[in-house]
Amino acid sequence: MTVGIPTSLARLSGFVLALVTTSVFAQDGLLWRQLDPANTVYMQIGKDEVIFELNPLFAPKTVEQFRRLVNEDFYRSLSFYRVIDGFVAQGGDESDIDVPNSQPKLAAEFELERAEEHHWTEVQRGDLFAPETGFIDGFAAAQDDKNTWLTHCPGALAMARNNEPDTGSTDFYIVIGQAPRYLDRNLTIFGRVVHGMDVVQRIRRGKTQDNGVIGKDEDRSRISKMILASEIPVEDRKEVYVMDTNSPGFNDYMQARRIRSHEFFHHKPPAVLDVCQVPIGTRIEKPSILIP
Repeated sequence: MTVGIPTSLARLSGFVLALVTTSVFAQDGLLWRQLDPANTVYMQIGKDEVIFELNPLFAPKTVEQFRRLVNEDFYRSLSFYRVIDGFVAQGGDESDIDVPNSQPKLAAEFELERAEEHHWTEVQRGDLFAPETGFIDGFAAAQDDKNTWLTHCPGALAMARNNEPDTGSTDFYIVIGQAPRYLDRNLTIFGRVVHGMDVVQRIRRGKTQDNGVIGKDEDRSRISKMILASEIPVEDRKEVYVMDTNSPGFNDYMQARRIRSHEFFHHKPPAVLDVCQVPIGTRIEKPSILIP
């Protein structure tokens, strides 16, 4: 028996989506930042595409190794072997579950010393997991009076490891559920999904009783290939833009999400804003043939 979505609920979902979309794309003063091709990775799952933005500011050694592995075609045909619904999708060569490899182990890159040059855009103070939350060049982050770190918001890309902090190597995971913020500063976040979360959400899940591990190889979603944008000829390369969290319009956009003034809300939510509930819009364009 197929259960359909009630018409009223479908209309409501569309209306709420329209509220988000309109606020993102019609905000005055909102600028867009083009991604650096050297920090942009295309991952293909089957015939579908996911785009990552890497973050060498917070995780320079991890990004360096990940870039090298991508350029060496290391991830081609590897799979997402541990996928827990509402939590994470983990892929790689299974070295995180005691399959040995020869790749170097990575020192933990959990946080940075707080610095003014990080271009901090505040979201709120008194977050449940940190004194302050905000954005640094599009990445959701948190900080105290000494250190700054990236947060486990949906779409965060991080390096898996064993119990010891310096045991990450090749296996990575993507947050696919509610933000597991208790993991902040315990694993190295080195990037984020900027396009293709719908593809990520279609990755095949494992069973809860098996801790998400998918035993049969044929039951797993597989990585067809990964490639750095900088390795693609300029004429074939997509131009990827994300909302500039340093622009004046971004603060206005956040304020509109913090204070829900639309007539739709008969019971106004409190004027608070979770850093993981601020979607960062993405635009993808092909270079114009008119541009020399």
